[in-house]
Amino acid sequence: MDRATLIESMTGLMKAAVDAQGDQHELVVAPDSDLVGARAILSSLALVTYILDVEGYLDTEYGLQVTLVSEQALSRSESPFRTVETLADYILELTGEPPAAAGESEPEQQVARG
Repeated sequence: MDRATLIESMTGLMKAAVDAQGDQHELVVAPDSDLVGARAILSSLALVTYILDVEGYLDTEYGLQVTLVSEQALSRSESPFRTVETLADYILELTGEPPAAAGESEPEQQVARG
């Protein structure tokens, strides 16, 4: 599983989640956008839906049946749910893939609101 492809797909899923959320302002959807905390771009419910969408994507594209929200994930000192990038790294860790390359960066996507 390629990290860049995984992050690109997960960022696309996040853009769809933001669109479905129906915010009335412009949000920047990027691999380093906050998924949790005060600056999160998704509501709590939208985050749950997003995680389910990512799990579905992993099953469909890679035949991986994983549960991302687990005691293992939630008991970490640093949450794997901080950003798309940290979640992708957690997925790669679960699958035994190599960790992220230092300084890797992905392009931003803008979501316009009317």
